Amino acid sequence: MSQPRSFQRGAGTLAVTLLLLFGMSAAALYVNRSLLFEQRVAADQVRSATAFEVAEAGLEWATGMLNSPNDIDTSCNPLTSALKSFRKLYVLTKFNDATNPSSAVIPATNVMPGCRIGSNGALTCSCPAVPNTGSAVAALGTSATPSFTISFATVPGETEAVQITSWGCTASSSVCTSTNASSADGSAHVTAILKLKPTLRAAPASPITCGTSCTIGGSFNIVNTDVSTNGILVNAGTTITSGNGVTMTSVPGLPTQNALVGSDSSLSALSSSDPTCNNSSMFNAYFGSTLAQYKADPSTKSISCSSTSDCKNQIDAAYQAGWRSFYFDTDFQLSGNSTLGSQHDPVTLVTPNALKINGTWDVYGLIFSNDADWNDLGTGSAIIHGAQVSCAAYRNNGNGTVTYDADALQNLRRTSGVYVRVPGSWRDFN
Repeated sequence: MSQPRSFQRGAGTLAVTLLLLFGMSAAALYVNRSLLFEQRVAADQVRSATAFEVAEAGLEWATGMLNSPNDIDTSCNPLTSALKSFRKLYVLTKFNDATNPSSAVIPATNVMPGCRIGSNGALTCSCPAVPNTGSAVAALGTSATPSFTISFATVPGETEAVQITSWGCTASSSVCTSTNASSADGSAHVTAILKLKPTLRAAPASPITCGTSCTIGGSFNIVNTDVSTNGILVNAGTTITSGNGVTMTSVPGLPTQNALVGSDSSLSALSSSDPTCNNSSMFNAYFGSTLAQYKADPSTKSISCSSTSDCKNQIDAAYQAGWRSFYFDTDFQLSGNSTLGSQHDPVTLVTPNALKINGTWDVYGLIFSNDADWNDLGTGSAIIHGAQVSCAAYRNNGNGTVTYDADALQNLRRTSGVYVRVPGSWRDFN
Protein backbone atom coordinates (compact mmCIF):
# COMPACT_ATOMS: atom_id res chain seq x y z
CA MET A 1 0.00 0.00 0.00
CA SER A 2 1.54 3.25 -1.04
CA GLN A 3 1.93 6.23 1.24
CA PRO A 4 0.10 9.46 0.54
CA ARG A 5 2.11 11.98 -1.38
CA SER A 6 1.90 14.48 1.46
CA PHE A 7 3.50 11.96 3.76
CA GLN A 8 6.29 11.27 1.27
CA ARG A 9 6.99 14.96 0.92
CA GLY A 10 7.08 15.34 4.74
CA ALA A 11 9.50 12.45 5.16
CA GLY A 12 11.76 13.88 2.48
CA THR A 13 11.79 17.27 4.14
CA LEU A 14 12.66 15.70 7.49
CA ALA A 15 15.49 13.77 5.96
CA VAL A 16 16.89 16.89 4.35
CA THR A 17 16.55 18.76 7.61
CA LEU A 18 18.35 16.01 9.50
CA LEU A 19 21.10 15.97 6.92
CA LEU A 20 21.49 19.75 7.19
CA LEU A 21 21.57 19.57 10.96
CA PHE A 22 24.17 16.81 10.87
CA GLY A 23 26.28 18.77 8.42
CA MET A 24 26.10 21.91 10.52
CA SER A 25 27.07 19.95 13.63
CA ALA A 26 29.96 18.34 11.83
CA ALA A 27 31.09 21.72 10.56
CA ALA A 28 30.78 23.18 14.07
CA LEU A 29 32.79 20.29 15.50
CA TYR A 30 35.44 20.76 12.81
CA VAL A 31 35.65 24.50 13.43
CA ASN A 32 35.81 23.92 17.19
CA ARG A 33 38.53 21.31 16.74
CA SER A 34 40.54 23.76 14.67
CA LEU A 35 40.12 26.44 17.32
CA LEU A 36 41.27 24.05 20.05
CA PHE A 37 44.28 23.06 17.97
CA GLU A 38 45.19 26.69 17.32
CA GLN A 39 44.80 27.52 21.02
CA ARG A 40 47.09 24.68 21.98
CA VAL A 41 49.65 25.72 19.38
CA ALA A 42 49.45 29.33 20.61
CA ALA A 43 49.86 28.21 24.23
CA ASP A 44 52.87 26.08 23.27
CA GLN A 45 54.39 29.02 21.43
CA VAL A 46 53.90 31.27 24.46
CA ARG A 47 55.56 28.72 26.76
CA SER A 48 58.39 28.17 24.30
CA ALA A 49 58.98 31.90 23.80
CA THR A 50 58.84 32.51 27.55
CA ALA A 51 61.35 29.73 28.25
CA PHE A 52 63.63 31.10 25.56
CA GLU A 53 63.51 34.60 27.02
CA VAL A 54 64.20 33.21 30.50
CA ALA A 55 67.24 31.33 29.16
CA GLU A 56 68.48 34.46 27.39
CA ALA A 57 67.98 36.45 30.59
CA GLY A 58 70.14 33.88 32.37
CA LEU A 59 72.90 34.35 29.81
CA GLU A 60 72.80 38.13 30.28
CA TRP A 61 72.76 37.71 34.09
CA ALA A 62 75.81 35.44 34.03
CA THR A 63 77.71 37.85 31.77
CA GLY A 64 76.94 40.75 34.09
CA MET A 65 77.95 38.76 37.15
CA LEU A 66 81.24 37.74 35.54
CA ASN A 67 82.01 41.41 34.89
CA SER A 68 81.11 42.57 38.39
CA PRO A 69 84.16 43.05 40.63
CA ASN A 70 82.18 42.62 43.85
CA ASP A 71 82.62 39.67 46.14
CA ILE A 72 79.33 37.87 46.65
CA ASP A 73 77.48 35.77 49.21
CA THR A 74 75.50 32.58 48.59
CA SER A 75 72.54 34.68 47.42
CA CYS A 76 74.76 36.33 44.78
CA ASN A 77 74.51 39.68 46.60
CA PRO A 78 77.56 41.98 46.96
CA LEU A 79 79.57 41.75 50.17
CA THR A 80 81.74 44.34 51.88
CA SER A 81 84.30 41.77 53.05
CA ALA A 82 86.75 40.10 50.70
CA LEU A 83 85.57 36.59 49.79
CA LYS A 84 85.24 35.75 46.11
CA SER A 85 83.64 37.33 43.10
CA PHE A 86 81.44 35.38 40.67
CA ARG A 87 84.40 35.22 38.27
CA LYS A 88 86.85 33.87 40.81
CA LEU A 89 84.28 31.46 42.20
CA TYR A 90 83.14 29.84 38.95
CA VAL A 91 85.67 30.67 36.20
CA LEU A 92 89.03 31.21 37.93
CA THR A 93 88.57 28.21 40.20
CA LYS A 94 92.32 27.79 40.78
CA PHE A 95 92.68 31.43 41.76
CA ASN A 96 94.04 30.76 45.25
CA ASP A 97 95.77 27.50 44.38
CA ALA A 98 99.51 28.07 44.50
CA THR A 99 100.11 24.99 42.33
CA ASN A 100 98.14 26.47 39.43
CA PRO A 101 98.42 29.79 37.62
CA SER A 102 95.69 32.14 38.81
CA SER A 103 95.65 33.61 35.32
CA ALA A 104 94.27 30.43 33.76
CA VAL A 105 90.55 30.19 33.02
CA ILE A 106 89.56 26.90 34.67
CA PRO A 107 85.76 26.88 35.01
CA ALA A 108 83.80 24.89 37.57
CA THR A 109 81.88 22.22 35.66
CA ASN A 110 80.11 20.71 38.68
CA VAL A 111 78.07 23.67 39.90
CA MET A 112 75.05 25.57 38.53
CA PRO A 113 74.15 28.97 40.01
CA GLY A 114 70.84 30.49 38.98
CA CYS A 115 67.77 32.58 39.77
CA ARG A 116 63.99 32.52 39.97
CA ILE A 117 62.02 35.35 38.42
CA GLY A 118 59.20 36.65 40.61
CA SER A 119 55.86 37.96 39.41
CA ASN A 120 57.19 41.51 39.81
CA GLY A 121 60.31 40.71 37.79
CA ALA A 122 62.59 40.60 40.83
CA LEU A 123 65.30 37.93 40.92
CA THR A 124 65.87 35.52 43.78
CA CYS A 125 69.29 34.00 43.15
CA SER A 126 71.57 31.33 44.55
CA CYS A 127 75.34 31.07 44.09
CA PRO A 128 76.39 27.81 45.77
CA ALA A 129 79.97 27.06 46.71
CA VAL A 130 81.91 24.77 44.39
CA PRO A 131 82.05 21.32 46.02
CA ASN A 132 85.25 19.30 46.15
CA THR A 133 83.27 16.22 45.12
CA GLY A 134 79.86 15.77 43.56
CA SER A 135 77.85 18.67 42.21
CA ALA A 136 75.84 21.63 43.46
CA VAL A 137 72.74 23.31 42.02
CA ALA A 138 71.19 26.64 42.92
CA ALA A 139 68.79 26.42 45.88
CA LEU A 140 65.74 28.34 44.62
CA GLY A 141 62.84 26.82 46.52
CA THR A 142 59.73 25.26 44.99
CA SER A 143 57.57 28.22 43.95
CA ALA A 144 56.10 27.65 40.48
CA THR A 145 57.78 30.59 38.77
CA PRO A 146 60.22 30.81 35.85
CA SER A 147 63.84 30.01 36.66
CA PHE A 148 67.23 29.59 35.01
CA THR A 149 70.53 27.98 35.91
CA ILE A 150 74.00 28.46 34.45
CA SER A 151 76.64 25.86 33.64
CA PHE A 152 80.26 26.45 32.65
CA ALA A 153 82.63 24.59 30.34
CA THR A 154 86.11 25.01 28.97
CA VAL A 155 86.80 26.14 25.40
CA PRO A 156 89.43 23.88 23.81
CA GLY A 157 92.57 25.79 22.92
CA GLU A 158 91.43 29.02 24.63
CA THR A 159 92.88 29.96 28.01
CA GLU A 160 90.96 33.25 28.20
CA ALA A 161 87.49 32.02 27.21
CA VAL A 162 84.64 30.16 28.89
CA GLN A 163 81.50 28.56 27.46
CA ILE A 164 78.28 29.38 29.28
CA THR A 165 74.99 27.50 28.91
CA SER A 166 71.78 28.92 30.35
CA TRP A 167 68.78 26.64 30.96
CA GLY A 168 65.46 28.46 31.20
CA CYS A 169 62.05 27.08 32.23
CA THR A 170 58.55 28.47 32.52
CA ALA A 171 56.53 27.98 35.70
CA SER A 172 57.98 24.93 37.43
CA SER A 173 58.44 23.98 41.06
CA SER A 174 61.72 22.31 40.16
CA VAL A 175 64.92 24.25 39.52
CA CYS A 176 65.55 24.37 35.77
CA THR A 177 68.57 22.25 34.86
CA SER A 178 69.60 20.09 31.93
CA THR A 179 68.31 16.97 33.69
CA ASN A 180 64.82 18.14 34.69
CA ALA A 181 64.00 20.82 32.11
CA SER A 182 61.67 18.40 30.31
CA SER A 183 59.35 18.31 33.33
CA ALA A 184 58.55 22.02 32.97
CA ASP A 185 55.70 23.39 30.86
CA GLY A 186 58.28 24.97 28.61
CA SER A 187 62.09 24.87 28.49
CA ALA A 188 64.92 26.19 26.37
CA HIS A 189 68.66 26.57 26.55
CA VAL A 190 71.14 28.93 24.93
CA THR A 191 74.91 28.76 24.79
CA ALA A 192 77.59 31.36 24.11
CA ILE A 193 81.35 31.65 24.41
CA LEU A 194 82.64 34.61 26.40
CA LYS A 195 86.20 35.76 25.90
CA LEU A 196 88.21 38.12 28.02
CA LYS A 197 88.84 41.65 26.87
CA PRO A 198 91.80 42.44 29.16
CA THR A 199 92.12 45.75 30.94
CA LEU A 200 95.87 45.63 30.32
CA ARG A 201 96.42 44.73 26.66
CA ALA A 202 100.23 44.98 26.63
CA ALA A 203 102.34 44.82 29.77
CA PRO A 204 105.30 47.22 30.02
CA ALA A 205 108.68 45.53 29.66
CA SER A 206 110.44 47.41 32.46
CA PRO A 207 109.78 48.43 36.07
CA ILE A 208 109.74 52.14 35.13
CA THR A 209 108.56 53.50 31.78
CA CYS A 210 108.54 57.23 30.94
CA GLY A 211 107.14 58.96 27.87
CA THR A 212 109.92 61.53 27.97
CA SER A 213 112.64 61.74 30.65
CA CYS A 214 113.21 59.59 33.74
CA THR A 215 114.99 61.19 36.70
CA ILE A 216 115.57 58.82 39.61
CA GLY A 217 117.07 60.09 42.85
CA GLY A 218 117.11 59.40 46.57
CA SER A 219 117.95 55.98 47.96
CA PHE A 220 115.86 54.20 45.38
CA ASN A 221 115.92 50.58 44.17
CA ILE A 222 114.99 49.29 40.73
CA VAL A 223 114.88 45.53 40.18
CA ASN A 224 114.17 43.42 37.10
CA THR A 225 115.49 39.87 36.97
CA ASP A 226 112.91 38.75 34.40
CA VAL A 227 114.76 37.14 31.50
CA SER A 228 111.85 37.50 29.07
CA THR A 229 112.17 41.32 29.27
CA ASN A 230 115.99 41.16 29.04
CA GLY A 231 116.19 42.66 32.51
CA ILE A 232 115.44 46.21 31.29
CA LEU A 233 115.27 48.54 34.30
CA VAL A 234 114.22 51.89 32.87
CA ASN A 235 112.67 52.65 29.48
CA ALA A 236 112.42 56.33 28.48
CA GLY A 237 111.42 58.35 25.46
CA THR A 238 114.33 60.76 26.01
CA THR A 239 116.98 60.84 28.75
CA ILE A 240 117.57 58.75 31.89
CA THR A 241 119.25 60.31 34.92
CA SER A 242 119.97 58.50 38.18
CA GLY A 243 121.52 59.68 41.44
CA ASN A 244 124.38 58.13 43.39
CA GLY A 245 122.06 56.56 45.94
CA VAL A 246 120.11 54.57 43.38
CA THR A 247 120.56 50.78 43.35
CA MET A 248 119.81 48.84 40.18
CA THR A 249 119.57 45.05 39.87
CA SER A 250 119.11 43.31 36.53
CA VAL A 251 119.65 39.76 35.20
CA PRO A 252 123.04 38.29 36.08
CA GLY A 253 125.80 39.30 33.71
CA LEU A 254 124.03 42.32 32.23
CA PRO A 255 125.79 45.64 32.85
CA THR A 256 123.50 48.21 34.46
CA GLN A 257 123.97 50.73 31.67
CA ASN A 258 122.79 48.17 29.13
CA ALA A 259 119.57 47.78 31.14
CA LEU A 260 118.77 51.50 30.79
CA VAL A 261 117.02 52.08 27.45
CA GLY A 262 116.72 55.78 26.68
CA SER A 263 115.71 57.66 23.53
CA ASP A 264 113.21 54.92 22.72
CA SER A 265 111.74 55.88 19.35
CA SER A 266 108.33 54.30 20.02
CA LEU A 267 107.94 56.11 23.34
CA SER A 268 109.19 59.42 21.97
CA ALA A 269 106.76 59.14 19.04
CA LEU A 270 103.87 58.65 21.46
CA SER A 271 104.90 61.56 23.68
CA SER A 272 105.56 63.83 20.70
CA SER A 273 102.13 63.16 19.25
CA ASP A 274 100.47 63.91 22.60
CA PRO A 275 102.76 66.29 24.57
CA THR A 276 100.05 67.31 27.06
CA CYS A 277 98.86 63.71 27.56
CA ASN A 278 95.28 64.81 26.88
CA ASN A 279 94.71 62.32 24.06
CA SER A 280 95.64 59.20 26.06
CA SER A 281 98.17 58.09 23.44
CA MET A 282 100.53 56.51 25.97
CA PHE A 283 97.66 55.02 27.95
CA ASN A 284 96.11 53.55 24.81
CA ALA A 285 99.39 51.86 23.90
CA TYR A 286 99.17 49.69 27.01
CA PHE A 287 95.45 49.54 27.78
CA GLY A 288 93.91 49.72 24.31
CA SER A 289 91.47 52.44 25.41
CA THR A 290 91.35 56.06 26.46
CA LEU A 291 91.43 57.25 30.05
CA ALA A 292 87.76 58.20 29.77
CA GLN A 293 86.85 54.71 28.57
CA TYR A 294 88.83 53.12 31.37
CA LYS A 295 87.12 55.34 33.92
CA ALA A 296 83.68 54.46 32.53
CA ASP A 297 84.37 50.72 32.55
CA PRO A 298 81.97 48.89 34.90
CA SER A 299 84.90 47.16 36.59
CA THR A 300 86.67 50.45 37.45
CA LYS A 301 86.19 52.23 40.78
CA SER A 302 86.50 56.03 40.53
CA ILE A 303 87.87 57.79 43.59
CA SER A 304 88.38 61.46 44.43
CA CYS A 305 90.67 62.04 47.41
CA SER A 306 90.69 65.07 49.67
CA SER A 307 93.76 63.88 51.63
CA THR A 308 96.17 60.96 51.95
CA SER A 309 94.08 59.45 54.75
CA ASP A 310 90.92 59.87 52.70
CA CYS A 311 92.58 58.07 49.78
CA LYS A 312 93.65 55.21 52.02
CA ASN A 313 90.21 54.80 53.57
CA GLN A 314 88.43 54.81 50.21
CA ILE A 315 90.90 52.39 48.61
CA ASP A 316 90.76 49.99 51.56
CA ALA A 317 86.94 49.95 51.54
CA ALA A 318 86.75 49.44 47.76
CA TYR A 319 89.42 46.73 47.80
CA GLN A 320 87.63 44.84 50.55
CA ALA A 321 84.43 45.00 48.46
CA GLY A 322 86.25 43.36 45.52
CA TRP A 323 87.38 46.28 43.32
CA ARG A 324 90.77 45.87 41.65
CA SER A 325 90.81 48.61 38.98
CA PHE A 326 90.94 52.19 40.27
CA TYR A 327 90.78 55.62 38.68
CA PHE A 328 91.72 58.74 40.65
CA ASP A 329 90.25 62.06 39.52
CA THR A 330 92.68 63.78 41.87
CA ASP A 331 96.34 63.14 42.64
CA PHE A 332 96.99 59.57 43.71
CA GLN A 333 98.44 60.11 47.17
CA LEU A 334 99.06 57.61 49.95
CA SER A 335 100.77 57.63 53.33
CA GLY A 336 101.05 55.29 56.29
CA ASN A 337 101.63 51.56 56.14
CA SER A 338 99.51 49.09 54.18
CA THR A 339 99.44 46.39 51.48
CA LEU A 340 97.36 46.70 48.34
CA GLY A 341 96.86 43.65 46.16
CA SER A 342 98.92 40.49 45.84
CA GLN A 343 100.72 38.68 43.06
CA HIS A 344 97.64 36.49 42.53
CA ASP A 345 95.21 39.37 42.90
CA PRO A 346 96.91 42.58 41.66
CA VAL A 347 95.47 46.07 41.22
CA THR A 348 95.54 48.74 38.52
CA LEU A 349 95.93 52.33 39.72
CA VAL A 350 95.39 55.08 37.14
CA THR A 351 95.42 58.86 37.51
CA PRO A 352 95.59 61.75 35.02
CA ASN A 353 97.43 63.68 37.71
CA ALA A 354 100.44 63.17 39.96
CA LEU A 355 101.57 60.11 41.89
CA LYS A 356 102.60 60.69 45.51
CA ILE A 357 103.28 57.75 47.81
CA ASN A 358 104.74 58.20 51.26
CA GLY A 359 105.08 55.71 54.06
CA THR A 360 105.60 51.97 53.78
CA TRP A 361 103.23 50.62 51.14
CA ASP A 362 103.39 47.32 49.26
CA VAL A 363 101.49 47.65 45.98
CA TYR A 364 101.11 44.71 43.59
CA GLY A 365 100.16 45.56 40.02
CA LEU A 366 100.47 48.48 37.62
CA ILE A 367 100.48 52.20 38.34
CA PHE A 368 99.86 54.64 35.49
CA SER A 369 100.16 58.41 35.86
CA ASN A 370 99.15 60.77 33.08
CA ASP A 371 100.72 63.78 34.74
CA ALA A 372 102.67 65.92 32.28
CA ASP A 373 105.20 67.22 34.81
CA TRP A 374 106.43 64.86 37.49
CA ASN A 375 105.65 61.97 39.81
CA ASP A 376 107.02 61.35 43.27
CA LEU A 377 107.36 58.20 45.34
CA GLY A 378 107.94 60.42 48.35
CA THR A 379 110.22 59.94 51.31
CA GLY A 380 108.87 56.59 52.53
CA SER A 381 109.89 53.07 51.58
CA ALA A 382 107.03 52.08 49.29
CA ILE A 383 107.49 48.93 47.22
CA ILE A 384 105.77 48.43 43.88
CA HIS A 385 105.66 44.82 42.67
CA GLY A 386 104.84 45.09 38.99
CA ALA A 387 105.52 48.24 36.99
CA GLN A 388 104.98 51.97 36.83
CA VAL A 389 104.28 54.00 33.66
CA SER A 390 104.23 57.78 33.22
CA CYS A 391 102.84 59.50 30.17
CA ALA A 392 105.52 62.20 30.12
CA ALA A 393 108.38 62.93 32.51
CA TYR A 394 109.02 61.08 35.74
CA ARG A 395 111.02 62.24 38.74
CA ASN A 396 111.32 60.76 42.17
CA ASN A 397 113.35 61.45 45.30
CA GLY A 398 112.13 58.69 47.60
CA ASN A 399 113.52 55.59 49.23
CA GLY A 400 111.16 53.07 47.67
CA THR A 401 111.56 50.11 45.35
CA VAL A 402 110.02 49.15 42.02
CA THR A 403 110.41 45.42 41.31
CA TYR A 404 109.26 44.08 37.98
CA ASP A 405 106.73 41.29 38.57
CA ALA A 406 105.73 39.55 35.36
CA ASP A 407 103.27 37.25 37.13
CA ALA A 408 101.41 40.13 38.77
CA LEU A 409 101.14 41.93 35.43
CA GLN A 410 99.97 38.77 33.68
CA ASN A 411 97.31 38.17 36.31
CA LEU A 412 95.91 41.65 35.69
CA ARG A 413 94.61 40.33 32.39
CA ARG A 414 92.30 37.76 34.00
CA THR A 415 91.24 39.50 37.19
CA SER A 416 90.22 42.92 35.87
CA GLY A 417 89.25 42.47 32.21
CA VAL A 418 85.71 42.34 30.77
CA TYR A 419 84.10 39.21 29.32
CA VAL A 420 82.30 39.73 26.00
CA ARG A 421 80.44 37.38 23.68
CA VAL A 422 82.41 35.90 20.83
CA PRO A 423 80.53 36.72 17.60
CA GLY A 424 78.97 33.62 16.07
CA SER A 425 79.24 31.54 19.26
CA TRP A 426 75.60 31.96 20.33
CA ARG A 427 73.35 29.02 19.67
CA ASP A 428 70.15 27.43 20.95
CA PHE A 429 70.79 23.83 19.89
CA ASN A 430 73.11 21.03 20.93
